Amino acid sequence: MGTLEQAAARFADRELVLVVDDRDQAVFLACPADGIDVQRLERLHALGGGMVVLGLPESAARRLALPAPWRQTHGARHTVGGHGPRKLALTAPIDAAAGIDGGWSLRDRALTMRVAADPDSRSSDLTIPGHVYPALVDERPRSAAAAAIELARLSGRAPAVALCAVVDRQGRVASLREARLDDRLGRLQVAPVAELQSGSIARQAAELSIGCTLPTRDGMFRAVGYAAADADPATVVLIHGDPAARTMPLVHVHVACLFGDAFGSLLCDCRRQLDGAATAIVRDGAGVIVYAKPRQPTAAACVCDEPIDGALVAGLLQAAGVRELRLLDGGRQAQLQEDLRRCGLVVAR
Repeated sequence: MGTLEQAAARFADRELVLVVDDRDQAVFLACPADGIDVQRLERLHALGGGMVVLGLPESAARRLALPAPWRQTHGARHTVGGHGPRKLALTAPIDAAAGIDGGWSLRDRALTMRVAADPDSRSSDLTIPGHVYPALVDERPRSAAAAAIELARLSGRAPAVALCAVVDRQGRVASLREARLDDRLGRLQVAPVAELQSGSIARQAAELSIGCTLPTRDGMFRAVGYAAADADPATVVLIHGDPAARTMPLVHVHVACLFGDAFGSLLCDCRRQLDGAATAIVRDGAGVIVYAKPRQPTAAACVCDEPIDGALVAGLLQAAGVRELRLLDGGRQAQLQEDLRRCGLVVAR
């Protein structure tokens, strides 16, 4: 089994797992909240050295009628875990409504986490204020918290996690290298954020995407549109044949270019690349074109060299059944190749 599969297996057994975001080297410890007990919560405190919070998706927060995070009600951000993608939005602390003795002990806090993680629990099963801080996790951005929630789903656990940033003796968030030097942490399985995020996108794409048959001058394609949120630009996946049944199908990743794609501008070769990819894929019998909108659309210049979200591309390819591929025009997309490999895909050199 690969690293992620091993981490998911250990997580399913209620073991602690390191969740790593390779963009900023942050390291978090996670444990399934529906299986947390005194011993595991004590280990989180001892190994992480930081504050342990209860990571919940926004759907669970609505089910439990938790109040909005501090940042939404007071114009500020009450967070834990550092800066940038490591921030977690905390809401009012909670306790289990029954079965606890004051709420201060590890036993009481573990019970509260299990109650909140239970899909059958409702607001009446909790009291506010309490002693466990829930962190409301937006699952769209790439973050360790969102990845830990996806790891719980992948492991067959409830989508709720006990989460703690690993900090050093000076209180700074530790890197993976520093964590690995600690004998206590070095034996734990590692769950990469990139692989978990692409898997989350693949799962969402299977649930949310819409598609249609698209006849073209080159051949028949199936067009599938996906957007993580209503305000996000849609990414279109054009699928020819059955790429999932092919060994190393051709894949072309294209950033939309209004002048080149729509008007055939000679100032760039975007149209030539797109036409060439469609022709090559139809000739090969199966393949995929991922047609992504630029992050900052502009009609004044071609943006074909703009960086592409590798996790988004990897997730959409996985949703199409592609895990091994040949990347067309790969010489211009060295970073994309590396991103796809980081997300667990095999890219032919």
